[in-house]
Amino acid sequence: MAFNIIISQIISLFLLIFLGYILRKKDFINDKLNKGLSLILVDIALPALIISSMTVKINSDFINYVKTFTIITFLIYFSITLISVILAKFLNLSIPQDTVFKFLIILGNVGYMGLPIISAVFADKWIILNIINIIFFNILVWTYGVYLFKRTEENFKLNFKNMLNNGVIAIIIGFILLFTGYKPPLFITSSLEMLGDITFPISMLVIGSSLVSVDIKKIFMDKNLISATFIKLILYPLLTLLILSFFELNTVIYQISVILVAVPSGAQVVLFAEKFDGDYKFAAEGVFMTTLFSLFTIPLFLYLVTII
Repeated sequence: MAFNIIISQIISLFLLIFLGYILRKKDFINDKLNKGLSLILVDIALPALIISSMTVKINSDFINYVKTFTIITFLIYFSITLISVILAKFLNLSIPQDTVFKFLIILGNVGYMGLPIISAVFADKWIILNIINIIFFNILVWTYGVYLFKRTEENFKLNFKNMLNNGVIAIIIGFILLFTGYKPPLFITSSLEMLGDITFPISMLVIGSSLVSVDIKKIFMDKNLISATFIKLILYPLLTLLILSFFELNTVIYQISVILVAVPSGAQVVLFAEKFDGDYKFAAEGVFMTTLFSLFTIPLFLYLVTII
């Protein structure tokens, strides 16, 4: 059942990517529209998705599991970010490629790929752990991710004012809702959910559109893309699996932690590259590669977490 869900999700992603590619070929999408869609997604749809995903209620009987998973998730993201900075130094990357490379190997598709897998494999009560991972993901995207793209701007300084953006504002609002337990009126939550729902299909169209000038054959010969794919889909999940196996963790917490590291790169890298005039082609290639090969690696790690 879980494997069918994975395959179905990946095929759905590729169908939308292919549609975006065709629409660009037929001039339904041009550079201006591609940029406009990216801006709408980054500045409006993604913040809406953040707020709607944080309007959840944590069961008090489940709080110890939530605390443990929160600590583990923080340590995983912190460690992966640190290792990624070191690994990137060994590759001959331009600054735009360095930015995208780090984004690709640190930030996975924990929403669109993670949620269906977790809901298929585990009981519904464990989905809250996936939501916690998504919260960390969003914090990292809208702070470190934005910093990566903006660090080359003239007179850029790392401070709160320069890092304040719609995503950070959405995270602040989300935490207020999470900790107070306040649920906005239905017309607001429904609007946020509808806005958030456009994120994944439109982002796949943007990725497909960005691939129109790419030689697909050359993608599989690009050593930087191969490195990013190996690190994201094999190295990091394997390290997570082995290191966490030394600790006496709840089995489900252990398994979910590994699976969410094993998902392919998040589509947000392409949207951010478009918005900040980064290397969006390299970003689209990276998402394409990691998504393609995750068809084989995610089932592998689903199997490994059940036997180790």
